[in-house]
Amino acid sequence: MEKYLRERKELRNLYNAPENRRLKYCAITIIAIVIILLLSMTVWVDEISSKALLIMRGCAGLGAILFVVIVGILSYRVNKQHISNRKNNAYK
Repeated sequence: MEKYLRERKELRNLYNAPENRRLKYCAITIIAIVIILLLSMTVWVDEISSKALLIMRGCAGLGAILFVVIVGILSYRVNKQHISNRKNNAYK
């Protein structure tokens, strides 16, 4: 149990490193914008023209793809650092 808690704390520290925190906040901002776009489309579906609706759907889709890419980059960076830290500690 202690090992699990130690690894969890290390991962939390890696996710909160300045360069990773910037990516995390960027991903949260993008998904918030996508959610706002989707909610506005559902609220004003009758008042918006079909062309504007398609543009909003496209922007929401691109935002969702961008969110997945940024979260993938963030996960890769953190896991890469975590694995390298574990390898370095194994040799000590």
